Amino acid sequence: MKNFIQLIPIILLLSCNNSKSDKHGNAWVSIWNGKDLTGWHTYFASPFSGSDKTQNGFLGLDNPSQDIIKVVKLEDGNAIRISGVAWGMMFTDKDYGNYHLKLKVKWGNDMHVPRENGPRDSGLLYYGFGGAGSAGVWMNSHELQIQEGDMGDYWPTGDIEIDVPSKLKDSLYYQYDEHSKLRTYYYAEILEEGVSDSLAKRRVIKFPDKEKPHGAWNDIDLICYGDSIIHMVNGSVVMRLFNSRKMSDKSPVRSGKIILQSEGAEVYYKDIYLRHISKLSDSIPTDQ
Repeated sequence: MKNFIQLIPIILLLSCNNSKSDKHGNAWVSIWNGKDLTGWHTYFASPFSGSDKTQNGFLGLDNPSQDIIKVVKLEDGNAIRISGVAWGMMFTDKDYGNYHLKLKVKWGNDMHVPRENGPRDSGLLYYGFGGAGSAGVWMNSHELQIQEGDMGDYWPTGDIEIDVPSKLKDSLYYQYDEHSKLRTYYYAEILEEGVSDSLAKRRVIKFPDKEKPHGAWNDIDLICYGDSIIHMVNGSVVMRLFNSRKMSDKSPVRSGKIILQSEGAEVYYKDIYLRHISKLSDSIPTDQ
């Protein structure tokens, strides 16, 4: 009995160290089980073929014969490998709102048409709605950009828009600046004349740049509360976004699917955790 009593403090210490709760008592939950794609769906167009970039036909939803996304074993544990050979996505079965999501991502080496010359591209899409294929091969959603050199940028997809404090970075694109006025970004139509201007209405460049070199794991945090969002890369806030809404009727968008893109490059994801939050400030580092 004496030995058992002596072990109690050690047991309690181990329990605390293995806890998945934050300082507010909100539990971190793994939304990827580390073994397979249970709880997620896939949706793809057909793979590009050489110079043929039409992608006629679709692999479709949860096609069991496709091998574009699979779980692989790396030196530091299991990860999701997205080959990128076809454009599409994997997305959660559930909708999520008022959450802090964190994951790790790094690049592989393979690149495929039509992005065989880079940059390597993927994306963390959130507040997804409308079903698979409702916006191209994705769904209506916001995007935390996972693109080599641009990690943390913002892009809209489909019937969605948002406001970001930003200032003109160069002759075209705007960059996040917390002290600037809000500017609206939306899924602008790509015009034959004025392509660059159309893209400038979609993209916001993150600030600062906190991306790690190719081959290193990057820590991504996405914090969503109501219609306000924060993008974080490797522990630093790189963008704050406000007034998430549909472009069509301006109604608020405050929840939806979580999506990982396949977009022409080999990319790995792991350690995907989520916790629900009761206010935005619960997740913001005190030094930000």
